[in-house]
Amino acid sequence: MGYVGGKSSAPTYSSVCAGDGHSEAVKIVYDADALSYDQLLDKFFQLHNYQYRSKAQYMSAIFAQTDEQKRIAEDKIKQLRGKVATEIKDKTVWHDAEEYHQKFLKKQKRGFASRFFS
Repeated sequence: MGYVGGKSSAPTYSSVCAGDGHSEAVKIVYDADALSYDQLLDKFFQLHNYQYRSKAQYMSAIFAQTDEQKRIAEDKIKQLRGKVATEIKDKTVWHDAEEYHQKFLKKQKRGFASRFFS
């Protein structure tokens, strides 16, 4: 868990909640030999509501790391039906979230996560 997209050089959960422009994000590291970027995007769009628009803190976005990733993401969005709120952003600095914010749902053992963590 971390923060991306804002201007602060040291975002915190409090500053993100206050609207510093950062979004809460998950960094995905994957093996391109086992899963293509196109397949990864298919999963991304299957697993969340890409039509829901929210404030910056919770926005649906893809922070493309390369021009090729950006092109693939743009092509993928063109293939989707209906309104797409997911934004494609350029690579930005990653900031790890505070330790207490890492694996928050697992630590809380509540809600959605309670089905997956014992």
